[in-house]
Amino acid sequence: MSKLTRGLGLALLGLTLCQSARADICGEGFEPKPENNPQACRALWEKIGLPTGDDDIDATIVCHTRFVLLHNNETKTPAWVIEPLNKKQVSGTNTRPDSKKFSQEKSVCPPAKARDEDYTNSKMDRGHQAASADFSSSGPLMDETFVLSNAVPQKGLGFNRGIWKEFEALVRKLTKDRGELYVITGPIYADSDGNIPEITKTNNACKTEIKFEAPKRPEICGAATRCDAGVAVPVGLFKIFYDPSMKRANAYVLPNIDHRPFEDTKALEYLKRFRTTVKVVERFAGFQFLPDIPGRRAQIEECVGTMFH
Repeated sequence: MSKLTRGLGLALLGLTLCQSARADICGEGFEPKPENNPQACRALWEKIGLPTGDDDIDATIVCHTRFVLLHNNETKTPAWVIEPLNKKQVSGTNTRPDSKKFSQEKSVCPPAKARDEDYTNSKMDRGHQAASADFSSSGPLMDETFVLSNAVPQKGLGFNRGIWKEFEALVRKLTKDRGELYVITGPIYADSDGNIPEITKTNNACKTEIKFEAPKRPEICGAATRCDAGVAVPVGLFKIFYDPSMKRANAYVLPNIDHRPFEDTKALEYLKRFRTTVKVVERFAGFQFLPDIPGRRAQIEECVGTMFH
């Protein structure tokens, strides 16, 4: 199937994002499935709007039961993941299964799929974007998060198993307090020339400087010494959350590093160093988020008050 034919087919499904403008990862064999149509899971995103952005990426929308993602077929990771959370959903007693393995995403083409073995011996965690604990009310919903389209390579000790885990817990606590919260999570990469993003006090309305480091390996692919088409390693992770009743959005960006040498305070205090605006996240992620919220401009551009207390 040609790029044009596939694009027209997806347009007929109601998909507004171009699937393959820059690269043709999937070739002619990929036929979109019902879950590749964002209208199939409209209830998950309609209050905030589906992210829009530069269509110069090869990407595929995938609807899951309680989260929706845009899969970047070139990086083999999600570009963003949206979760509508509510108090009941995050207040269950189910716990993450210790032996649960990540499966491949069935709804992206085979050449774009990350493999579980890509992470083997990489010293990187399979970092959930929609956290499994966000679905503690249901064992099957927790299991559904263990899919590689919902994961990016994250530093383990000191990040994925440290401050990021604490950050996710704080978001769940906020959800319980607020009753409802929309959460958008995703990776930030160096650009195509290897340039690292710069968030400074000048270009960040929250007046925080956030420094990133180039990953030791830009891609991982298991035990192989050479990666030609591995899973891309991000320099940082972003998280945006929006309270529809309060009509307030907060945004954070954390470098994908071991944070233990720098943590000298409690998580809530430490996270203040990584506050930013949605506008800054948009600049480096390449998408416009929360397009349909009321009073969008102020919530996107200004450093509005934190919802964490």
